[in-house]
Amino acid sequence: MIDVTPLLLGSFFQANCYLAVNENREAFAVDIGGDADILIRRLERDGITLKKILLTHGHYDHIRGVALAAEKTGAEVFIHEEDKVMLTSEGASLARFVGTDQFTPVEKFNVVKDGDIISFGETEIKVLHTPGHTKGSVCFIADDMIFSGDTLFCSSIGRTDFPGGSYSEICDSLRKLAALGKDKDYRVFPGHNETTTLSRELKYNPYFGEI
Repeated sequence: MIDVTPLLLGSFFQANCYLAVNENREAFAVDIGGDADILIRRLERDGITLKKILLTHGHYDHIRGVALAAEKTGAEVFIHEEDKVMLTSEGASLARFVGTDQFTPVEKFNVVKDGDIISFGETEIKVLHTPGHTKGSVCFIADDMIFSGDTLFCSSIGRTDFPGGSYSEICDSLRKLAALGKDKDYRVFPGHNETTTLSRELKYNPYFGEI
């Protein structure tokens, strides 16, 4: 059983970080957009060991706190191969344009691709490549959970006007998510705003109606 807690790290960007903890007090975090010290204090307070940091994409508002969190905890970092350059580039990550402090590159990370499985205890986390917001955007699927990053929001989708964005590609990615909904429902944990469910989005999200 995995318990998921949303954390708003980096209030300037209003990006969600998710801390997912299993029964052994081990955890993975999805996106760390800033204020890594808040996450680290939470881990120490609750006796949680952070094992993995999963990045849905490489924009600065989702990676700003990764370097410090990885250094302090020793957690492995995972990002799609198409977005790996963003971990070491102020320009590619958009840090140069939106950053409010010094950019700290993430030098050590693991590259993933569509269909890869990341093992976390007895849980398998599947990588679903969902480009459109960025070339390397992914959703992470574990049990009945989809960590959708900036691909899918409650009643909306991510922007496609940044470098590497594509409206046609994000529509293709929505089709992949819609296909998942044929088998069962999922809780959806997006990169911004409130959580939702896949069934709810298939019914009410206008972008699914367009595909």
